[in-house]
Amino acid sequence: MFDNIDLPTQFSTSEIPSDLNKIDRMMWGNFQGGWIPSANDLQAHSIKVLYERYKTLHGRDDMKAAVADKLRAESAIRRIAMQNPNRTSLNQSQVTRAVKTSLDVYHTGEAKPSISIVRDLLPGKDVKPVMSRPQQRKRMKKALKANASHPAVQTAVAQGNPIRMDADTLSSGLMSLQNAAMVVRKLNDHEQRLAAEEAATADLARRVAELESRLLAAETGTSLAEKAVAMQAGGKKQQEIANTLGVSVNTVKSWLRRSK
Repeated sequence: MFDNIDLPTQFSTSEIPSDLNKIDRMMWGNFQGGWIPSANDLQAHSIKVLYERYKTLHGRDDMKAAVADKLRAESAIRRIAMQNPNRTSLNQSQVTRAVKTSLDVYHTGEAKPSISIVRDLLPGKDVKPVMSRPQQRKRMKKALKANASHPAVQTAVAQGNPIRMDADTLSSGLMSLQNAAMVVRKLNDHEQRLAAEEAATADLARRVAELESRLLAAETGTSLAEKAVAMQAGGKKQQEIANTLGVSVNTVKSWLRRSK
């Protein structure tokens, strides 16, 4: 602990002058305690004269007292830092941002180290203690809920496997979110490829059916429109006729209307 007694003697506070009366001695003590008279206070001649005298004798002491206060405060801060190395933490909004950045892997396809995500939110020296601090599951669950509209979260729900938060530290929690987002991304890409392949297969089947129908019509001398009318008469539905002939339902409807 830093104290004024540790300062050199020339910095020490002088005693109250012996020639002062009782009121001036009280005022002098106030000056020593840090009181600075206002402009209105200095309108009183006695206070102004006394304060000028005090500044003349103690101006240097006041400066050193301020230095002592600063050193004392810095010492207290260092002591607190040593007692509590994990003093710095992310607030809830920062945790929510960190969770969103982790989920954004769904868009980029590139994972990012958890420590890099937090380093964008805190000074470098404070990152490691925050990353390894336990009992962060509740805050991360809250942050995940705040990001419920994120495409990664929405897609995971649609896939029937919602993203959950089971980790207890930011380090493991943010990494697990990135892994989950990557899995959701891969499953979504696979589903889209399957859908595209199914659409292409259906289109190919339609084209083949259309070609076969046209060849049959050329061989038998029966047009597709006539065949559609015959198929309806045989009890076939319009969609079945369209699938068989390789044309759209609207085309079948048009043929059937003209035949009436």
